[in-house]
Amino acid sequence: MPTREQKQNKTFAEKLLRIQGKDYEEWLDAQHQFVIQENQELILEALDSKLNFTSPASASRD
Repeated sequence: MPTREQKQNKTFAEKLLRIQGKDYEEWLDAQHQFVIQENQELILEALDSKLNFTSPASASRD
């Protein structure tokens, strides 16, 4: 649950972006994309690790 300060920060950011002619949701989506792009290597390593992991259940089926 967001704190009062976090809610105020969001409201403040939304108003600033609106003044700049930007949509908050579009800006937020761009921030999400940036975090994902900046962490692609970590994400790929995690996916590779998951693909290379052999669970006991899947090993017994072979």
